[in-house]
Amino acid sequence: MPGAGRKMKRQKKRLGDILIEAGLINSTDLASALEYSKKKSLKLGEALKELGLVNEHELSKALSRQLGIPLVDLERIVLDPSLAEVLPEIIARKHLAIPLGKRGREFLIAVADPLNIFGIDEIARHLKGKVTLCIAPESQIQRAIDRLYGATGSQGRAASIETRPGDASGTEEDTEAVQLINDVILQAAREEASDIHIEPLEHHVRIRIRVDGILKVIRQLPKEIHPSLVSRIKVMSGMDIGERRKPQDGRFDMGVAGKEIDFRCSCMPTSKGEKIVMRLLDKSSIRLSLLDLGLEPGQKKVLEQAIRRPYGMVLVTGPTGSGKTTTLYACLQTINSIEKNIVTVEDPVEYELEGVSQVQVNPKADLTFANALRSILRQDPDVVMIGEIRDVETADIAIQASLTGHLVLSTLHTNTAAGAVARLIDMEIQPFLIASSLVVSLAQRLVRRLCPECREEFDPPQELRDELRLDRLGPDAHFFRARGCPKCGGVGYKGRVAIFEVLEVDKDIDTLIIKKASSGTIFERAKETGMLSLREAGLRKAASGITTLEEVVRVTVDTAD
Repeated sequence: MPGAGRKMKRQKKRLGDILIEAGLINSTDLASALEYSKKKSLKLGEALKELGLVNEHELSKALSRQLGIPLVDLERIVLDPSLAEVLPEIIARKHLAIPLGKRGREFLIAVADPLNIFGIDEIARHLKGKVTLCIAPESQIQRAIDRLYGATGSQGRAASIETRPGDASGTEEDTEAVQLINDVILQAAREEASDIHIEPLEHHVRIRIRVDGILKVIRQLPKEIHPSLVSRIKVMSGMDIGERRKPQDGRFDMGVAGKEIDFRCSCMPTSKGEKIVMRLLDKSSIRLSLLDLGLEPGQKKVLEQAIRRPYGMVLVTGPTGSGKTTTLYACLQTINSIEKNIVTVEDPVEYELEGVSQVQVNPKADLTFANALRSILRQDPDVVMIGEIRDVETADIAIQASLTGHLVLSTLHTNTAAGAVARLIDMEIQPFLIASSLVVSLAQRLVRRLCPECREEFDPPQELRDELRLDRLGPDAHFFRARGCPKCGGVGYKGRVAIFEVLEVDKDIDTLIIKKASSGTIFERAKETGMLSLREAGLRKAASGITTLEEVVRVTVDTAD
């Protein structure tokens, strides 16, 4: 095999130590880069490059010299198109790897980061053969991936995206921007991404998509194309193309790969240029049943009883992107009937619900959550859904509505179910009013589902069993880990499911609220009466083979008994 290098093996050296040994940085540089990488959520190599301490060629040379892995120049290599079938594009882009040759069951793979052991293991598992590594600069690998997969990946693009009049007109640069945006949108839709990020950096433009809650890089482009990309998105979403100093929002609809997708766009000026984030809402994919949400049987019973009450307040808490709106929609769909007048006030209205009056917040017309609520309460509603309680005024009206014969559903940005009480008290809502109105507080997170085609069972080591107290789950618990296959794009996961913490406000909790007890005290009391914490609910999902222990640990914190 030409250019054969070292067989894949686990390296114990760390990148920082390698670069210090090579004389490229000193310990002070390393400390600064580590602090910067933590602050910006970057890998160390990316942090070093952004700080200007090393460039990608120096990085590749140092890794090659210190690890004894050959350095290759991909610009001088003719790629074999048949190798595109060896390694899926999604895995190549995920781990910045490109197949260069094959002999029997042995594969020559160029990588940007040979210290990415987990990525290389994933590549080896997919190839089911021996892997020989060589190193190439990241930008070269990005361009090589575009060359190798570009021909096959571009076929059928025009038929997969509904084009609009004038899409292909303009300068050559504009036409290139149109094609690039179409390619990114098509890839995001096919991978069921929730967001697209177009980010200007110092020397290039980075495009990432969020799939099942995890961001990954899919393109790195020359900085010169950035203005055309931004202009294209602004035109599509109805923003002011001449305004570059202020944040802007816009939206557009597009048929992509047989799906009707609503794109919510946000443009934000940064020190390196305007950053674009597009949120993708597939109108056909939302689940509107409590059965589909992932509630444990006891949790479902508590929530269903709460939303069938004639009055009171149900709150759903969690960070942005945790599925709170989907849960509220499922609740509304469950209780929606001809006998009930259901009205919502949202920002934005994400999905249309038949038989429900939905109001879009419009601050420019002074239609805020609070103002809309005042009007809604004069519309004889039975059920009111508030997209989010953001301020004291909205919270006060919601509480009063729940105390005067209305069922109120809403969301709050808190980390735990018990934290909703503290948040309302911080908004200066009287504790006795909270105790009188709050029926259920629910916290939720999303974890990735294991791919059913390739998941593999494993026995957690005793240390992990002790740390997570897995023995509480009983002898029937079976745990699985992600492996990766063509059907899941090599990542081992496909889709997401919610885990919940459902706090039922009983008389004891009422008393604690009135006494302004801490969130921890309320949480412990709820646990005594049978409430599952987010961690415990997640571990049950892992024990059922739905997700992995790693996913549960990633999105929850330990709440020791």
